[in-house]
Amino acid sequence: MGSHFFYYKNEPPRSIPLNQNSMRLPKLIYSKYFIAFVLLVFISVAILFPEVAQARPGGGHSYSGGSSGGGNGGSGGGIILFEMLFRIFFFLPPFLQITLILGIIVAVIWYHLKHQGGDDQVDNYVQSSGMDAYRFQQNEMANQAKQQKIDALILKDADFSEILFLDFTHSLYHKFYTSINTPSIRAIMPFLSDDIKLFMRSDMAKTSPRTEVVVANMQVSDIITTSEQIKIIVDFQSNYSTFQNDKNYRHILKERWVLVRNIETSSASPESLRDLACPNCGAPNDFNDAGVCGNCNTLIEAGEMNWMLDKIVIQEHQHYRADTLGTYAPEVGNNASTIIDPYLKEKGAQFIALHNLEDPAAYWGIFMEDIVETTFLTMYKAWSDRDDWKSVRHLLSDRLFEANAFWINLYQEKNYFNRLENITLEHIEPARITIDNNYESITVRVFASAIDYTEDNNGRLIGGNKRKPRPFTEYWTFIRKIGVEKPESEFDTSQCPNCGAPADKMSDTSVCGYCGTKTNLGDFSWVLSNIAQDEAYQG
Repeated sequence: MGSHFFYYKNEPPRSIPLNQNSMRLPKLIYSKYFIAFVLLVFISVAILFPEVAQARPGGGHSYSGGSSGGGNGGSGGGIILFEMLFRIFFFLPPFLQITLILGIIVAVIWYHLKHQGGDDQVDNYVQSSGMDAYRFQQNEMANQAKQQKIDALILKDADFSEILFLDFTHSLYHKFYTSINTPSIRAIMPFLSDDIKLFMRSDMAKTSPRTEVVVANMQVSDIITTSEQIKIIVDFQSNYSTFQNDKNYRHILKERWVLVRNIETSSASPESLRDLACPNCGAPNDFNDAGVCGNCNTLIEAGEMNWMLDKIVIQEHQHYRADTLGTYAPEVGNNASTIIDPYLKEKGAQFIALHNLEDPAAYWGIFMEDIVETTFLTMYKAWSDRDDWKSVRHLLSDRLFEANAFWINLYQEKNYFNRLENITLEHIEPARITIDNNYESITVRVFASAIDYTEDNNGRLIGGNKRKPRPFTEYWTFIRKIGVEKPESEFDTSQCPNCGAPADKMSDTSVCGYCGTKTNLGDFSWVLSNIAQDEAYQG
């Protein structure tokens, strides 16, 4: 489930023409028995390296690709290696070909017998070898350093908010890729450095248009301050679609963005950040090619009045044919230790003081039950129903809703349903709390299980298991605006959080059809902002 999406598919190797040498091989190679063996090899490879599609809101077991690479990548190179081995195979002597095929079959049987218990054995190995403890220690050190830098930035710029900054970056990311090579790119020209503009005119100009851009996960990884600038490094995991040779492809990206701002510049208003508005007059983005605002006629120099995108580093880029859904891969990280922010206790005390909580233990119990569990069960039901996904629009941030809505629509096109039954939220662990002058956030790790399978309109099983529960864990982040004190016990997923009317007339942008208010900004109650999978969450 989670905010975040990696979808892998090992592309089939291209057909290989027979040459003179291959024509001399014995007739066995062309017999029906040999063809059956070859097909079995490819089926075996498909079992070992399964195609992965979206399941559960937020990514779920589709996020990492399980044993085929996962969030740590590498499957793109695997495709190339597999194709090379495929070519070499046809030049081997017949007895070696048969021996290799039989060896693969035995290996596949052994692999599945050994891994019947799911990914628990992998997790146990990680924990017993000390790798889990090492990862935890590294994350704790990095998160501690990052939080210190965020706090230092807030001391200098009281209006800075990590939540608002990520909203701004998400908007810029989406507009950058969807408007590339189109006239609408002018709307973000004041937020791009000269190097990025040059990059767009060269490398990016050679690519086909991007559509259906989905940000799977994003997080601040570092803040660098110089005498003249502040640089914030943001790591993205995302998807987008291209249409090439009459086929739709889904691209998987891991990339790093560097955003820069003059050190003397203060943060813009929340509305300006979200809307990528003119940093001078606040008017909606309407700039010419030179970056002059159409409303106030001011030349907006990148990085002087707001953040600008200065550099893009592509860390991984993979793609697959996006015409199939429903295959399952093992969950990753269920038994890994919870990544707890080193400042959790300190921030928790700050949260308690800010809200004058007389009984903190009672409050956290109410929060876990009335906010986390209620949102969890409501969202899972809407997801499983598929056609009812819009009913949770007011409970989710824009980027989280949009990312999942894309896959809901894809399931609808295929007439598939990802069914989630016997949903059980077993327990919840707090992981992180952030507080600034604009927003507060609470991140928890949820431990849950569900009967998770995909079927078509006729009830034919596409993937998953209709009887065996699938355990999983994820990190959920809820946000709320500072100053909101609505009791958690009054949280009602079926009502507009502002006017209390039924939530049956929410627009695609989460505007209530009764009171005309945008409801998912945290202005009235807690909103689920992000879902991260274990293998992607860094704290």
